[in-house]
Amino acid sequence: MASCPPWTGTPAGGTPAGADPVAYGKGREIARLANPAITESSGIACSRTTPGVFWTHNDSGSDARLFAFNLKGEDLGSFPVQGATAQDWEDMGSFSIAGRHFLMVADVGDNKMHRASCTLYILQEPAGITGQGRPQPLALVARQEFTYEDGAHNCESAAVDPVRREIVLVTKTSDATCKAFVLPLPLDKNPGKAVARPVATLTLPTTSAMDISPDGLRALVLTYGDAYEYARQPDEAWGKAFSRPPRVIKMPARAQGESVCYGSDGVTIYLSSERVPTPLLEVAPMGK
Repeated sequence: MASCPPWTGTPAGGTPAGADPVAYGKGREIARLANPAITESSGIACSRTTPGVFWTHNDSGSDARLFAFNLKGEDLGSFPVQGATAQDWEDMGSFSIAGRHFLMVADVGDNKMHRASCTLYILQEPAGITGQGRPQPLALVARQEFTYEDGAHNCESAAVDPVRREIVLVTKTSDATCKAFVLPLPLDKNPGKAVARPVATLTLPTTSAMDISPDGLRALVLTYGDAYEYARQPDEAWGKAFSRPPRVIKMPARAQGESVCYGSDGVTIYLSSERVPTPLLEVAPMGK
């Protein structure tokens, strides 16, 4: 697959274009997930309430539940999601707004591109995830049904920009051209149907996941090989940021890798795989 041109956008941390971006070391496996119920880890998010904790979910054909684990891969519980169904969950994310902490789950898979609508779930993230006691159901903050402005798309990449209060989606295609869409972030219980509008056409290998940094300035789009990081200035919309060539970040080899997230530091990158035993992989800044 053709590689992207050299990166010319805003480096990690939102510093001005032309400054040195974060230099990453070689990715490595740091753990394997202990919970045998995690059979197809299709999304990953770091906890905003409990340091060192992560969330994941299975792909299609599973229950509407999230799994918590730590950096050692230890099982911290299986949490059902109230009021949700799991048609084809493909990605998830975590974010914070005004001191409140949330999880987003994207039921957006549509291989045959025939769904009448897709659904995003916004959940209140619980605090103090320790693995002790019976996990309580996760409270649903908002259930957002939406359609794409130009018809159905398959999608496995969805992330939340907590600064612009937008959800960004990147479609999955079999060729090197895909589309980026945005829609408003819902935080009301019954937001009504929404329409995702296209903001850019991207030239990337087949996409499989994405995340946006906590400061809302970097979007990391994962492929089955490497990841591609787009950056925006604080006053820019994502359409403008996606118009520039991305930075290519080398990812470690993994089987059917369809999940990625920034860690709680907003820089370190974590990945898993849909194959079992499920690895937890880390791509850290040089010297960490």
